Amino acid sequence: MQNKQKERRVQVRKIGKQWALTLLLLLTTLSWAQEQGSINASASRTTVDLNEAFRVTFSTDMRQGDIQPPKFEHFIIVRGPFQSQQTQIINGNISFRRELSYELVAETEGTYSIAPATINIRGKLTKSNPLEITVKAGAKRKNSVSERARDAFHVDILTSKKQVYVGEPIVMLYRATLFEPVRDMNIIQSPNYENVLQQQLEFQQDQRIEIIEGKRATVLDFDKRLLIPNKPGTLGGEELKITGLVQVPTGKVDFWGMPLTKFVQEVATANIPAVKILPLPTPAPEHFSGAVGVFKFIREISTDSLQGNESLTIKLRVEGTGNFNTISVPELEAPQGFDVYDPKFNENIKYSERGVRGYKELEYLLVPQFRGQFIVPEMRWSYFNTATGSYEEVVIPQEEIKVYGDGLAQVDTSATAPAVKREVSSIDEDIRYLQYEPMAPFEDLPLRNISAIALVLLGLAWMLQAWVIKEKVVKAEVVHAALEKRVSDAFAKGDSDRFAVMINALEERLIMGGMHREEMHAAQLVERYGEELGRGIHSILERCQMAQYAPFTIGSTQQLQSDFDRIWKAL
Repeated sequence: MQNKQKERRVQVRKIGKQWALTLLLLLTTLSWAQEQGSINASASRTTVDLNEAFRVTFSTDMRQGDIQPPKFEHFIIVRGPFQSQQTQIINGNISFRRELSYELVAETEGTYSIAPATINIRGKLTKSNPLEITVKAGAKRKNSVSERARDAFHVDILTSKKQVYVGEPIVMLYRATLFEPVRDMNIIQSPNYENVLQQQLEFQQDQRIEIIEGKRATVLDFDKRLLIPNKPGTLGGEELKITGLVQVPTGKVDFWGMPLTKFVQEVATANIPAVKILPLPTPAPEHFSGAVGVFKFIREISTDSLQGNESLTIKLRVEGTGNFNTISVPELEAPQGFDVYDPKFNENIKYSERGVRGYKELEYLLVPQFRGQFIVPEMRWSYFNTATGSYEEVVIPQEEIKVYGDGLAQVDTSATAPAVKREVSSIDEDIRYLQYEPMAPFEDLPLRNISAIALVLLGLAWMLQAWVIKEKVVKAEVVHAALEKRVSDAFAKGDSDRFAVMINALEERLIMGGMHREEMHAAQLVERYGEELGRGIHSILERCQMAQYAPFTIGSTQQLQSDFDRIWKAL
């Protein structure tokens, strides 16, 4: 009994080895066969119309490797890639096939070659055959289905104006007219203009039914764009291509007598109407910097009188409608007698059918150095008014600011010398009270008188130095308080730019502490302020930057304010 069991186990092992060997040979044969496979390229048509879609297919019997398509130069991919594979067993024979397909349309007429596709298996490259495609107008096959599909789908480009000045916006509308049902509409080529700013506008697609030439049609406004040319010439000639599957009847009916339909790939084209771009008149005025549109130039001063321990803000704003992409706000001509800090930049610009609307603004923080009356100089700014077709100049008259307070030196408002000279003059006047009568020649003075004068002068020098240090401390405290108040007010009001205000305040505080903007990164902050404070400053800057684009990412704004207050006190 035991001998029979041993014989059976030996026999089972032999059969297992035979099957394993057979399977190994089969896999080796299949692998060798796959590596010896081929790849073939074919086209649904080799002579096509200019706007006729055709299909290119790459097929192979190799199971391994990915089919790498060529660059379809001179052609636009309408749809694809489409992938499929199938395995067949017929009378014990196994066959395998997989395909990669694209639907293409030609860009221009001519005869072009489509390069081979490739498959790379373990360093061995297999190529397909190249294809030659002839593109010419009128080559499309004519039958009732294709002609109906061609006539069922049209596109047009409409422009708001036929003539504009350089920098004046144009609204461009894409419109499709459908006489048959169309699905899967897609823009495959948009007009690409040189020297033109192009901005897509947000709008609700408008679809309506109209009767055109006695036929019922669906009119669809599906895209709007704003164009702002920056060079004179003629805008036009660029082409728009749109593809869609048009549902057309075949002329046949099914078993129930219902008409049969099919979807035909159709490409519709349209050219932009010619728009003349006029140059701006010459000569341009002295203060013209390229602004074209309808604008206002405004200067806002927060107060015309303040104490010496207070600060004021001056805003310069350009607002209206026009080419904001090329506009820069004029810089402030600051009054003498003030410390002026780097401005904060604000903007709010919207693109609409009326053009580009909004404002750009510079906001300056000023801290007084002296008490007295000061003049903010007159400012002039010019722009080209597209409504009147002429240049216009905006003049902002000079304004007066009064500074009060006992902590600052008095300035003679009639003086025209710069602030530094006024300070020396004031100090000089403070010293003159020591001289009550003409001084005797130096050699006749007693030694004790000379010593006394020297001591008095040293004392005055110490007092002057202490006064300068105190001034710097007072000014710093005023600026710090003003920045902190600005942050607090922005968050209390829920201003949209409150996070930018917090970033600006922190950066100004760090600059006053001796840092440069390019040093405001985590490593430098930690090196200067220590691990805890440096990381805290960097965290607030980073959270505020994120919050400008996605406010929900920062969590609680109360926690952010609390962290800011803690960091601000520690600086």
